[in-house]
Amino acid sequence: MNEVIYTQDELKDLSDNELLAILAKSWGVDDGKFEVWGELPALGDASFGFLRNPYLVKTGERLYYPVQGLEKEPCRFFMAPHDAFSCGSKKQQRFVRCELELSPESERKKHNNPLSLCVKNGTGENLLYLPKEIPPDILIDSNSDNERAHFISKSIYDFYYEKALSDMDEDIKKRQTELEKKLSEQENEANKSLELSKYALKNTEEKRDAAINLVKKLHTRHGDLEQLIQRLSREKTLKQDELQKLTKHYAQTEVAMNSKIERLKNYVSDKALFLKTFEFVDEIDLDYFLRESKPQSERVDGVSFSEMLNGDYQKAVSYIQQHLVRNDILYSRHIIENYITLLRTKDLIILAGDSGSGKTNLVKSFAKAVGGKSIIVPVKPNWTSSEDLLGYYNPLEKKYLSTPFLEAMIDAQKNPEIPYFICLDEMNLARIEYYFADFLSLLETRDEDPEITLYAEDESSHVLSELKAVVDIIQSTKQKYNQDGVVNFIELLKDETLNSQLRLAFGFSDKDSLIKYHSEVRRMLSAVMTMPKRIKMPANVHIIGAINIDETTHYLSPKILDRAHVMRFESPLLSDWDAILQEVAEYDFEDTSKPLLFDIEALGYRSNYPKFDRSNRFCELFIELNKEFFHKLGVEFGMRTIRQGLNYLELFQDVNNDAELAINNFLLHKVLPKMTFDGNKHVGEHTKLELIERVFSERIKLQLPSYENYSEVFSAVHAIENIVKDAKANDGVVNFWS
Repeated sequence: MNEVIYTQDELKDLSDNELLAILAKSWGVDDGKFEVWGELPALGDASFGFLRNPYLVKTGERLYYPVQGLEKEPCRFFMAPHDAFSCGSKKQQRFVRCELELSPESERKKHNNPLSLCVKNGTGENLLYLPKEIPPDILIDSNSDNERAHFISKSIYDFYYEKALSDMDEDIKKRQTELEKKLSEQENEANKSLELSKYALKNTEEKRDAAINLVKKLHTRHGDLEQLIQRLSREKTLKQDELQKLTKHYAQTEVAMNSKIERLKNYVSDKALFLKTFEFVDEIDLDYFLRESKPQSERVDGVSFSEMLNGDYQKAVSYIQQHLVRNDILYSRHIIENYITLLRTKDLIILAGDSGSGKTNLVKSFAKAVGGKSIIVPVKPNWTSSEDLLGYYNPLEKKYLSTPFLEAMIDAQKNPEIPYFICLDEMNLARIEYYFADFLSLLETRDEDPEITLYAEDESSHVLSELKAVVDIIQSTKQKYNQDGVVNFIELLKDETLNSQLRLAFGFSDKDSLIKYHSEVRRMLSAVMTMPKRIKMPANVHIIGAINIDETTHYLSPKILDRAHVMRFESPLLSDWDAILQEVAEYDFEDTSKPLLFDIEALGYRSNYPKFDRSNRFCELFIELNKEFFHKLGVEFGMRTIRQGLNYLELFQDVNNDAELAINNFLLHKVLPKMTFDGNKHVGEHTKLELIERVFSERIKLQLPSYENYSEVFSAVHAIENIVKDAKANDGVVNFWS
């Protein structure tokens, strides 16, 4: 290798070709092709990785950048998500072979390394055999700092081992045979490496013994893997037994919970003719109560997202935007990318903006564009508890008083294949933490659909008891006086003999009204038959809030902001309509007249947020920002917010692979809306306002080097500048919402 070390000044003004020529000369590459192999550590929950301790495939030389200050530290190369996912493992390191190219200029400047390289997209592949030019010391386990031979072998075995484990439900013996075959192949590769090692080490006795020990380790590893597979097989059997027991227990519990309502259902079924004859139930209520609920609405005719677009969310955004433009509804691509990603998080979405900025129109038009149903529920200023949102059981009227919100939920439950978008319009006319807090806590349940109890299960027992008494009294009175000609309740009351006997049986005086009592029983029975005692949050429901910020509304509390995503809107008059039409003109769909139909899970499903990982690049960034800025500014920022961000970034990649834009959006959704405080208070040598303007703003600009390419409406940097400008005009009071 050429050991010339270059300074930053010598490299500063060179072109990309000149920089690559310097690397080629320094590393002995004469064909311009930088092929390397090295370690890819376990990815954990990260979507990208870094190739470490790289060696040049052609020469076997370990690579160091010939840059002053970097010449003693082995190179490491950034690997984009596509290659990281195809080559890496969440739990174990891998050895990877790939080609390199110059990193983007912004990354080179960021890391102060003009020669910085990264993995060329699409070139990464697992190292299944060792290059012929492998340096001899790689195979020698002579000291604690040089155990790479063991790790290379382990990585190769783990590749096939994980591949076998990924299909655990298939025949274990068959997988065991396949694994043994793979292990045999790896032993052959190790033997080849041994021969190369013998040739390279010139038959040195001590080093030959070390290589032989490597083969022995491979055989030992083989036996360990066989034992591991047997243990996993036993654990699988135990887990299946536990699952069967849990399933049986759940079924028994469910039977017990439903027994009361089932007894009522059986009684109503047995007495159906009598109850209809004496007008205690309507035909419609009876049919609904006795039959399993069936979808009430048919799905509209449309284009299948999974079949026609192969599940491609980028194409889905294009199709939906073109469909909306066809119907004279203009939203930029960024809004649709952002909105569909937020829907897929299954978190609460809050659309914020001035009146007429297109918030509820987005809910309605998007719902139509995907063959769904939108329900707009106006919030009233006098809402003070969850009863205003979900209704309540009235013991005087003996019925459940429902609300439009609850009726929308029940309607969605009856039509599980249709997406429902329930929008709480002007959500902040009342204090959200008063009427929505309980429901928001239910939404935090991520590993299952949260369940809402509407009224006590004993209520069905009370109804059954009273109904039995009424039916028995009427029937016994009829039989006693042989009045089979009585065909309804009114005719029964007209018969003076029956009327007087019923009053006597019920213990009624002349002042009591049998008609009124009949109405009470009818209303009580109808309430239990038509309103379920509890309801699960339907998987096809998305909850959206729309808010205006003015003197008539309430600000969002930290509790709400911590659990929601805020998507801010500007007036449509400020939109660049020509740019939107230009975006759509570049799409190649022949016909977008029909809605795009998604499977319910394709529009989002409830699952736990990604785990917090301190080594994850996104986590590291926001830990630093929290220490340097958020905590000092009094902005609440916790673990849940970071995990929500990890979830958003992962989903946003499906519509746009710009990781910087995803971070930009996260700042707008989760961080900046919390900036409401007195900017005149000091934090160290700065006031809070100065800290935002002079330090925080510049830090975000460095983090988002492409911020000038973003529309001002969707730019976090521009939003920060507006916060500072508005605060200066308002005596230093910082308020994102002003």
